[in-house]
Amino acid sequence: MTKNLFELYFSFNTKFLFFLSAWPRNFGAIGLSAASPRGARRPTVGFPLLSLAGRLPATILTIILILFFQKANSQNQILKIKEWSAGEIANVTVDRIGNFFLVRTKGGIKKYGPDGNVMASLKKRKPTLLEPWYHPAIFMYDYKTKKYYSYGRFFENVQEHAIEPSHAIDPYLVCPTHDNRLWIFDREDYSLKNINPLSQEVIKEFNLDTESSKPDFIYLKEYQNLVFLQEKNQGVWVVNTLGKIITKIPIADTGNFGFFGQELYYLENNTIKFLNLLTEERTEIKLAGELKFALVTDERILTVSTKNKISLYQYSPASE
Repeated sequence: MTKNLFELYFSFNTKFLFFLSAWPRNFGAIGLSAASPRGARRPTVGFPLLSLAGRLPATILTIILILFFQKANSQNQILKIKEWSAGEIANVTVDRIGNFFLVRTKGGIKKYGPDGNVMASLKKRKPTLLEPWYHPAIFMYDYKTKKYYSYGRFFENVQEHAIEPSHAIDPYLVCPTHDNRLWIFDREDYSLKNINPLSQEVIKEFNLDTESSKPDFIYLKEYQNLVFLQEKNQGVWVVNTLGKIITKIPIADTGNFGFFGQELYYLENNTIKFLNLLTEERTEIKLAGELKFALVTDERILTVSTKNKISLYQYSPASE
């Protein structure tokens, strides 16, 4: 019976809260704070709720209170499940199914599953840009050799390709797209080119309006038909596929950024901050320790501290 009550409660949580809020005033009221829906949301219960005690059987009231507070706590729970060290970490990223990739400063890449177990590794490699998002392929670009590589999910069956010299004088960053093309950032003239790697055709080409400045871009990614450029000291530039700069997201001490559904997230001052790209709503999760990298999936949060301690957390985003 208890299990069925739990299922009923979770299924009709919204209707339940609305029902209570619509109850006559002398029966009490329940309100929800307008804070962040991620980790920061806390239900606020008015003391008039206690007036229900005289109007409901004790057993039913007890069940309601237990279910309500258990639901509130489960929304906010972030539980550390594993911690380890893997040498000095230079960069991190994640694929679309929740596997984590850690790049060591001295070279070498390890791929971890959602439970923190090593799935695959690649020795010595330290790519300029690593992009495993388009699973199962793992994309890497090496600026020193001006070559990009495509690996299988376990770093097998590598395919090597050189950047055509006519496409860029100084091809500092190269990333894949959702339709198997490439974006090439030319540091010489701050241009972006969209290339068909099979035909070598230039599909789109434009120069970024840097307003006479010389931004130091260190990462390039396409997401939902937008191009995101990470500037080393200033944050993230968002550019549409016609070359127009839509916005610049200022971030202090930028480590890495990523995407969670419609949200862009980044680490700032030991806090994971989320920006909804459609509504511009902002939310955040404060974490303990001094951190330099953070990755978020629908079930996990992985962080790397300034002392290169890796922590893995169980995480469930709170429902709206």
